[in-house]
Amino acid sequence: RSQSCNIYHYIQAPAMMMITRRLFSSQAINPTKWGILSAGRIASDYAKAISITDGAVATAVAARCPTKAKEFATHHGIDKSYGNYHDVIQSPDVDVVYVATTADHHLEWAKQSLLAGKPTVVEKPMTLRLQDTQELIDLARSNNTFLMEGMWTRCFPAMHKLRQIIASGELGQIVYCQGDFGWKFPTDKLDDRIWYKESGGVTLDIGMYCAQIGRVAFPKAQLKDVRATGTVRNGVDYSVMATVTYQQQEETGEDGLLQFAVTGAANTEERLVIQGTKGRAMLDAPFHVPERLRVQKDQGRGETEEVVYDFPLPTDPYGVWNNPGSIGFFHQINEVGKALKEGKTECDSYTWNDSLEVALIVDEIVDQVRGESNGMTNKSVCQ
Repeated sequence: RSQSCNIYHYIQAPAMMMITRRLFSSQAINPTKWGILSAGRIASDYAKAISITDGAVATAVAARCPTKAKEFATHHGIDKSYGNYHDVIQSPDVDVVYVATTADHHLEWAKQSLLAGKPTVVEKPMTLRLQDTQELIDLARSNNTFLMEGMWTRCFPAMHKLRQIIASGELGQIVYCQGDFGWKFPTDKLDDRIWYKESGGVTLDIGMYCAQIGRVAFPKAQLKDVRATGTVRNGVDYSVMATVTYQQQEETGEDGLLQFAVTGAANTEERLVIQGTKGRAMLDAPFHVPERLRVQKDQGRGETEEVVYDFPLPTDPYGVWNNPGSIGFFHQINEVGKALKEGKTECDSYTWNDSLEVALIVDEIVDQVRGESNGMTNKSVCQ
C-alpha cells in the first residue's frame, strides 16, 4: 500500500420513489394539517414541500394583506386564506402552525400560537435573543405544547447518519470541526430584511447553521467559551469568524473546538469537516442541505479508507424554489408529523436545549462583532 493509498467504498441510500405533487399529502388518512403565517418567499417553499410530503397538507395561510394571502392559497392549492394571523391560529382545521414571518415577529406570533395551545414550528432563528427563546420554551413546557425551531438541516438522513457515526466512536475523540456558509447580500437594496438593525445581519440569518454543529460533534460536552471577530456593514454584522470551545467530559478531558466563518460578502463553498483522533467526517456542499456524507478512517499517516454515503433528495416536481435545496423541508415536515402523532413536545432531531445553546452562541457573536460584548461572562441557559 502506497503512502497516499486510499480505499473507497460507495453506499447508495435506498432509492426514493418519485413523489407526485400532492399525491400523498391530499390522500393520506388523517394527515397533519399545517397553517402558515406569512405569504413570503420561505413560506412559499415550505408550502411546496408540504405538498410533496406523505401525510401532510397545508390547510390555511394568513398574511397581513388578505389579497396576498388569497393569491398564495390559490397558487399552492390551500383551502383557506386569511388577512389575520389569529384566524389561522384559532382554526380547528390546523394541527400545527408554521411561523414564517420576518424574524422580528417570531416571538410575538409563536407566543400567540402557544398560548392558544397550538403545536408550533418557528422558522429560525426562533427569536432574536436568548431570553426570548427561553420564554417561548418555558411557555411550551408549561402548556405541554409542541415547539420546534425550524433547524431543518438536523432532519436530513445524512445528519442522522453523521450523529450515529460520532456516537459509535468510529472517529475517536472529536478534536474540532470547521465549516463555512456565505451568500452575497443585496448591497443595492438597503430596505431588504437582511439589513434590519435588530433582526438583520449574517449571524441571525445563517450563523445558526454552523453554530448548531457543536452539539452534533460534542453532544455530551458543555459550552465553555465563544469568541468572534468580524466586520460590520450598514450597522449589522457582515462577515464573521467564530471559535466556540466545548469542555470535554470523557476520555482525555481535552477541550473541543468549533470554528466557522459566515459572510454576506461572498457565496462560499459551504462544506463541513468534523475531525476525530481516528478519522474525519465531511458533509459535502452545501452542508445545510446534506445529501452526501464522506467518512475517512485513518490507516496510517497519509493513508485513509473512505466510505461514501449518499442520501438523494426526492424527484422534484417543481424545479424552481426561492432558496436552494428547499425541497429538503419535507424531512422536517415528516419528523414534526411523527412527533405530534407520538404526543411529543419536542423534535428529537433538534431539541429545546439545542435551540437554547445555539441562541446563546448567536447572541455572543452578534454582540461581540457589533462591539456590545467582550465575551461570555456567567451566561448560561436554563435547561
